[in-house]
Amino acid sequence: MPVFGRLETEVAAKAPAYKFHEVNSKRIHETAKICPKYFQKIDLKEDGKAVMSREILEKVDNENQSVTYNVIGGVLKKTYQSFKFIVQAIPKDEGSLVRWTLIYEKLNVDVPDPNAMLQFGIDVTAEIDAYLTQEELEKKTIA
Repeated sequence: MPVFGRLETEVAAKAPAYKFHEVNSKRIHETAKICPKYFQKIDLKEDGKAVMSREILEKVDNENQSVTYNVIGGVLKKTYQSFKFIVQAIPKDEGSLVRWTLIYEKLNVDVPDPNAMLQFGIDVTAEIDAYLTQEELEKKTIA
């Protein structure tokens, strides 16, 4: 019997929502530079050796500033039949709110909920926010 689950978290950020969405949809290749603690390398290709995680960018929704990734290989596929994560950047008066949604199907009832992946999303959001905030400060200093 399939065991489906869904986890969500929201993280407040100083950077504007459109900047977060840009990183997640158009600047993916920069993620290793932005978050070196979490990503050693980002390969934007469909072939190669086994990796920690392998996902495809399934959907970009520019109107709602969200992206959906579908995990197709790596460690998560050993315990989950399916695993998707959605990252949405929601504008606020100042800054943004970044929502991470994990949607998954466990291989069996003994598989734990992927709380570590939710924490990963929180940590990555903080790293991206710090980078984008610094990037904006540097632009203002130069101008």
